[in-house]
Amino acid sequence: MRSLRARSNEDRKNRYWIVMNTKHLILAALLSGAAFSANAANNSLASCTDLGADREIVRAGSARTMALRDGDSHYLVSFRSDCGSLTTTGSLKIIGEGTEDRLCPSNTVVRTKRDECQVQSVKPISADDFASRKRRAR
Repeated sequence: MRSLRARSNEDRKNRYWIVMNTKHLILAALLSGAAFSANAANNSLASCTDLGADREIVRAGSARTMALRDGDSHYLVSFRSDCGSLTTTGSLKIIGEGTEDRLCPSNTVVRTKRDECQVQSVKPISADDFASRKRRAR
């Protein structure tokens, strides 16, 4: 009888450690996810920027995002919903807070010949990321 109790206690200890380790892993995953979300939020454009004449837009076949190069600055612009005419339009206007050729973290629209698309977020990206998106778009 004693060997069964010892084994039972040992099983309980093992189960306890498995449960505790699982809880710690879940907690670590949640904390790292929160840190990633906070970092992504901090990576957004902080204030409005006036766009110059030296710019390039990469549509990459997506109706939800576009990459924008303005001089030496690079951005990933995401839309609230599909911007259907983005992939086919020959020209577009970027209007931030009612001013043409201005990019703002909120209250920005991209106007094509057929649509007016609300911008959800603007995130600075690296020149390498922009170049990679440009290569994939070809």
